[in-house]
Amino acid sequence: MKQVFGTPITDYLPALGLLLITIGYLATAYNYAPEARAVPAGVAWVMLVLVILDLVSRTRTPLGVILMRRLNPAGDAEAMKEHKRYPALKQIGAVLWIAGFAAGMLLIGILYAVPLYVFASIYFRGGRPLILALAVSAGATAMIWTLFVAVLGLELYPGMLFSGV
Repeated sequence: MKQVFGTPITDYLPALGLLLITIGYLATAYNYAPEARAVPAGVAWVMLVLVILDLVSRTRTPLGVILMRRLNPAGDAEAMKEHKRYPALKQIGAVLWIAGFAAGMLLIGILYAVPLYVFASIYFRGGRPLILALAVSAGATAMIWTLFVAVLGLELYPGMLFSGV
């Protein structure tokens, strides 16, 4: 297989795909009015930097090796030989946990889903004390409400169940 900078070309394909999507997203963002493009353009620029870092870290160059060790030690096959591997069922459970959070935000809204997710993560998945889970979830809710509603004046998504959709 053909290699570029010591890495098979196929190893670059996921990052190159994300790079194309990001460039398209950035180009689309700049078609919006200046006020409307602030967040999409900012997200796209951050994503562009991260994708470029990912591409460089995939190379077997000195800079690529340094980036891999510093930013993603789990991506270095040599460094990960001694690490514990998780069974597929546990990995699927972790993905379903995030999917449940996304479904919660869609159904009941951000302001209710975030504290529920934080509480459940800390108490059920993390096995931490109930009072800690309650305190952290209440703090997360207060921080989200303060930042987005009180300071920025944004209306948080209320969810399909509470929006009358």
